[in-house]
Formats: sequence, structure tokens, C-alpha cells
Amino acid sequence: MIKQNQRKFNTIHVFVDALSAILSIIIALFISINIQKIDLSSTHIKNDGFVLIILSLGLVLLHLMLYALYDLYRSYRTTRLRYEAINIIKANITAFFILELILLITESIYQLQLFLIIFFLSDTMITIAYRFFLRKILRYLRSKGYNKKYIVIVGINNCTEKFIENIKKNPDLGYEIAGYFSEKPLSSIKKPFLGSYKALSRYFESNTIDEAVLMTSDNNEKILLTVYNICERFGIKTSIIPNIFGSFSSRIYISNFGSVPVMSLRNVPLDNRFNAFIKRLCDIVISIIGIIITSPLMLGVAIAIKVTSKGKVIFKQERIGYNRKRFVMYKFRSMKENSEILDKMTEKDDERCTRVGKFIRRFSIDELPQLFNVLIGNMSLIGPRPETPFFVRKFQKSIPQYMLKHYVKPGMTGWAQVNDLRGGNTSIEERIKYDMYYIDNWTFMFDIKILFMTITKGIFSKNGF
Repeated sequence: MIKQNQRKFNTIHVFVDALSAILSIIIALFISINIQKIDLSSTHIKNDGFVLIILSLGLVLLHLMLYALYDLYRSYRTTRLRYEAINIIKANITAFFILELILLITESIYQLQLFLIIFFLSDTMITIAYRFFLRKILRYLRSKGYNKKYIVIVGINNCTEKFIENIKKNPDLGYEIAGYFSEKPLSSIKKPFLGSYKALSRYFESNTIDEAVLMTSDNNEKILLTVYNICERFGIKTSIIPNIFGSFSSRIYISNFGSVPVMSLRNVPLDNRFNAFIKRLCDIVISIIGIIITSPLMLGVAIAIKVTSKGKVIFKQERIGYNRKRFVMYKFRSMKENSEILDKMTEKDDERCTRVGKFIRRFSIDELPQLFNVLIGNMSLIGPRPETPFFVRKFQKSIPQYMLKHYVKPGMTGWAQVNDLRGGNTSIEERIKYDMYYIDNWTFMFDIKILFMTITKGIFSKNGF
């Protein structure tokens, strides 16, 4: 039944995607004609009218072919919208460049550059919006008991109870567990016991099941292939959840090492070269703008520090950064000369601070020289705050995930800081949780969000100093 439903959904997707393309063609024609003031009665346009019709039909067909190529006609039931949206964008960008190449080669179409740009922008927005609302509708229907997908669990391991709980907490996904197969029934599993592995074939013959989830353990790995072959024979989709997954707190990512599938325990978005390039480009642009805008303020602070206390204006300190490499971080000196204590973190209302130092710490003005660190490239605008070698060695021993923060460049501000985790009087363990969330979930828009939160909230944090 679920396979038939998926075919129906695919037919609907194809039909609506075709309508989306046609609507986008009409929008693009209307806007481009009005902007470019094209005279539709001109002989040149009339001659190209037939070509334009052929192009429009080609657009729709290319549109649908690339959507199929980018796997957009499959079930995205358990996948976030952003992954589906990314594939939509990729398909449309591919189509755009294909048509641009055709135009460049043929040179037969008149004033269609603007038309193509508007078409692909409107088509992308319409398609993503449609799929967003379809998801909302389907999830609502599934939560009411419609469009159910029936699954059975084969075997018991450390992940079984958590898996059942997740299905229970997310009724909008439309899954229902029919029961489980195991060597013997267990009182801890609150689902029907369907029998031993020997009962699989008999059960599949008389029941409609969409998917089987194999829970591998040391006891049943030997019969895994037998169970898999039975599922394949009955055309039942098979998923495997190894016992070891229950031992890891982080997400598991499947990739390929050549032709061999490999499980990765952490996926860092900034390992992607394009993501890293975008982040670095933003760091350079914003740091230059920041230096220019804040230069009068920095000059005033430098004079105030020099006039009111002895010592250098800029405080330099060795910190640990990206890939555990050491670098020199710059700050305006906010403490009395030679008052730094190696094994003591700075705290709110620190007695070592000068009068000017207390003020610039309160509003994080002392951090402004780090814009030069960002411009140089040993820091980023957004990222985990760096620590001195002393504290890195100390926290490495006591906090298991502490060293993972060095997967990315340290930042002037970060997700922990805008959530009021600033300074030595806050929990390092909590800071690391926020840092790891940022590292695992980085996006360009996440950086923008943190940047605005820093401006509007972070510098006035209750833990600020």
C-alpha cells in the first residue's frame, strides 16, 4: 500500500512541478517583457516566437528530468526540508547553466538572459514553497492515522528501546511498529512479540509490512544475512541499526571510502571547501568593514588606556586555535600591568581590572583588536572562544569533548557567548555543549544569527564583564 501511495505522490509531484515550471515561464515572460520594454509586434520577436515555445517546452522537460536525476521523486519522510530544498536548487542551477550554454552556442534567442534568471528564481521559490506545504499536510494526516508505514523490528540491541520511543514521539512521520522478532520475548519491549526469526517468512506471507529494521547484536549477527535475504524475497525495504550505535552520543554519518561504506561519528560542515571559502570570505569582508567603522573608537580607547594606567595598550596572549595550533591573540589591555595569573581565568568584577578596563570589558570593546586576528586568518568572527595552553591542557583531561572545539577556527564570539556563557564564572562543560552544537550544525545563516545576537544581546549579557 505504501509503495502505491508513493507512486501516487510521485505522479502528483511531477504534475505540480510541471505546473510550477509553466507558471514560472509565464511570470518570467511577463516581468522580462515589461522590464525590457520588448515590442511583441516586432518582426524579430514574431520570428523567435516558435523558438520561444520550443524553449518553454524544453524548459519543462529539462526541469522534470533533472528533478528525477537529483532524486526528488522519492520519499523524504524522515529527511529535513533543507536537504530537499538543496537538491531543488542544485537541479535548477544545473538547468540554468545547460540553457546558458545552449544560448551561447546557438546565439538564436533574443533578450532571454533576464527571462531565464527570473524563471529559475521563481521556479525555485514556488517548488520549495509547494513541497513545504505538502510536508505540513502529510505530517498532519499521518498524525491522524493516515498514510501509515508499517515496520517490524528484527532482533534486540542497545538501540531498540530508544528507536521505539522516537517512533512514539513523532507520530507525524507516519510509522507504526507492528511488533518485533527475537529469540525470546522481553518484558522491557512494549510492542507485540511476533515470534523467533524462523517465523519471519510465515508472518510476511500473511501481513503487509513496508519495512524491516534489523537490530544487530553479538548474538544475532550470524543470522543477519538469512534475515536480510528473507526480507528481500518479500520485497520489504531493510534498514540496519548496529548495536554499537547505542554507545555513541553523537550522530552517525555514512560515507564511502572508495567502494567500502564507512561510519563517521562526526560530520563537520566547515570541512567542506565551499563552506570554508564562504565563511572565510565573510570574515575578510566584515573584519575590514569593522576595522574601518570602529577605528575612531579603538583610537579613543587606546589613548584612554595609555593615559590612565602604566603598560602597553595591546595585550598579546598565546592561545590554542584551529587544529590545536598556537597563535597570538590581541586584546586591549584591561588589567593592571603584570597582573596576569596563568592558572586563573578572568571573572566578572575582577579586581585586577583598571577603571577603563572594567568599562571596555563590560561592553566587549577590549575584543575589537581581534578583528585583525580575523583578517590575518587565525581567528573567525564566529566560533568557539580560544583558551590559553594552560587551560587547554587542564580541560583536555577533565572534559571528554573539549579538544573537538579545535575542529574549526576560534571566534570573537560564538553560540555559547550569545547564550550567556561568557567568562570564568560560567560552566566550561555547558560552553562545550554549545560549541559542539555550533560545529555540528554550522550554516551561513547560523553565523548571521549569532552575529546579530552578539550585537543586540551578547555584549549586554548578564555574565558580561
